[in-house]
Amino acid sequence: MNSKYTKGQQFVNFMQKIVLLHIALFFMRWFYYLIEKLSRKDKRIVLFFLTEKFFFDNSKYLFEYMREKNDFNSILFTPHRDLYQQLKQKFPGEVVYAWSLKGFLLFLKSKQVILSYGISAAAFFPYYLHEKCKNIIYLGHGTPMKKMALQTPVWRKYGKQHQLQKYTYMAACSPLEQIIHGAGFNIDMNHVWVSGLPRNDYLLKEFNLSPELLLRNPFLDRKIILYAPTWREEGHKTQFFPFEDFDAGKLSAFLEKEDAYILVRGHKEDIKRKSIEKHKDFFAIDRVIKADQDRFPDVYQLLPFVDILVTDYSSLWIDYLLLDRPIVYLPYDLEEYRQYKGFFINFEENTPGAKPTTQKEFLIHLQRYIAKPQTHAKWRKKIRDLYHEYQEAGSCERVYKKIKTEVMNSKE
Repeated sequence: MNSKYTKGQQFVNFMQKIVLLHIALFFMRWFYYLIEKLSRKDKRIVLFFLTEKFFFDNSKYLFEYMREKNDFNSILFTPHRDLYQQLKQKFPGEVVYAWSLKGFLLFLKSKQVILSYGISAAAFFPYYLHEKCKNIIYLGHGTPMKKMALQTPVWRKYGKQHQLQKYTYMAACSPLEQIIHGAGFNIDMNHVWVSGLPRNDYLLKEFNLSPELLLRNPFLDRKIILYAPTWREEGHKTQFFPFEDFDAGKLSAFLEKEDAYILVRGHKEDIKRKSIEKHKDFFAIDRVIKADQDRFPDVYQLLPFVDILVTDYSSLWIDYLLLDRPIVYLPYDLEEYRQYKGFFINFEENTPGAKPTTQKEFLIHLQRYIAKPQTHAKWRKKIRDLYHEYQEAGSCERVYKKIKTEVMNSKE
């Protein structure tokens, strides 16, 4: 795999992003350790640390569940000013701005911290989550089949593993994921709860079609194909519609005929990289719509409207299995991805759907899935049973009970 950096650039990148960061984290670690040891903790404060600029994913669903209980004082904690202003209107008195004296004092007082994003300890700057001072509960943002954290080469380069955030407990959907997380994050598997993920409760609700979302996006009452590839940390940037025979006219005609829309949702990091190739004119097609976080902040509210999911290695498809709907995979760079990321289990055998290599095949499979959505249903069930111990709502309750029992009874 060719690097996009020269050796000189690699050295500079190493100095800036690794050495200096290691030094900063070393001092932060000891600063917070000393100051937190002098601070009195309140075990009933549950701090939801929101590292992202949107209120979504597992933290959102668990917070909304736990705030209705009387056992804890659940607080949203965000370093993003715009998100803080937005949330304090909806949850007055339950949101604290991280870059404030009130935020700093609350952080020191908190014993329980819940997060969904933040694999690197640097994600919490100017704070440091010290595992000897807090119970750090990681809900995660992906149910993986691919290798995670310490199992991947990128986290073993230049001692980068020292940046990895340590967790006290993690949530998982199955014994398989329990093993993956245990190996990837060097955590006792007994501390990886097979509880299901809070966000999946929304997918499994009896009524999960948001009227507000439909009102803002009337096309959602048509056939919806969501195209959501994964973020490629290394290697080449994401290619959308990676077909040599790509033909915008034929794609447009197919969508018109089927009265369908394709929603293109690149990973947020891909959007930062501006990965969508300018020579592909698919956004000129009326029925191809950009579906990034600005339009759909919470993809789990969107998923119930989706008739077919198109992806590659994104873990989104594993949650989508709970809806028992068709999936198309476009693993055009499988060998490259296997080299720098890798998989815990065989990709080809455990991805229950068509894998076209040309646009012609792609449209044939889409048409077949639209006409007969139960195609590959038995295969999907086999993989769904592998990845989901629980296939009914109740994950929020299971995680909540774990916090009440294991976390609250843990030693100071």
